[in-house]
Amino acid sequence: MCPECQTRLAEWDPQRGGDRHAYVTDTLRCPGCELIEQERDQVPTDSSGYGVKIQLLPRAEHHEHP
Repeated sequence: MCPECQTRLAEWDPQRGGDRHAYVTDTLRCPGCELIEQERDQVPTDSSGYGVKIQLLPRAEHHEHP
């Protein structure tokens, strides 16, 4: 299984029962991923930025813990 697209090679290979056109692409904009990428742009690129993880927290939970 491909770790990125999660498809199996056999699904694409006609000799293994698959189809070269087994899937089609579609564009999806995820607001959560968009917000994470915007925040990532604010992380310094020097060595102090290594290992920084950006997470999404529900707004209600974030305001409960000042």
